[in-house]
Amino acid sequence: MKEIVDRRRAAVRLGVITFVVGAGVVATYLILRRAGVVSTLGNLSELKRAIVGAGALSYALFALLQFLQVTLIPLPSSVTTLCGILLFGAFKTFVISLCAILLGSVVAYMAGRMLGKKILPWAVGSKKTEELQALLGKGRVAFFLMMLFPFFPDDILCLMAGVSRMDFKFFLITNIITRSVGLAFFCFLCNSLSLG
Repeated sequence: MKEIVDRRRAAVRLGVITFVVGAGVVATYLILRRAGVVSTLGNLSELKRAIVGAGALSYALFALLQFLQVTLIPLPSSVTTLCGILLFGAFKTFVISLCAILLGSVVAYMAGRMLGKKILPWAVGSKKTEELQALLGKGRVAFFLMMLFPFFPDDILCLMAGVSRMDFKFFLITNIITRSVGLAFFCFLCNSLSLG
């Protein structure tokens, strides 16, 4: 009897989480569509125009885009970060991006914790899940290096870390270090190239 009650509670919990996440996705989509961002995601100059068009909310819109590119929108961070550099300069873009991307990474980790292994094949496919789990299974150093180098899908790795037995403290410290290094390198290199 207790097992049936536990299953029902788990099903209700999953239903509530699914509803809240779904409502959040729809609300975010509607906000971005109203701001004119949805139709500009593939075009850097149009994206810049949409962010500037938000006026006083341009920083918040940029932060939201950086957060969403980690959690929901399959958009390379280099596109949104470059847009930020062109609009706000390297330092402001670095700070806003770091905060939004770290928050998105924590949300991805927590989604992995709450939704478990069922979300991985849905998010990245079964074959890619197996490949990344094998790499992630090599330990903390492997995770740190995968997060540091740009050719690994770091946003998916955050989701996978949540599914794994990796503790949150190590996950967060790794993300703070690796995201800071990667973002600083990208922001200040792109800034110096655009000024030089």
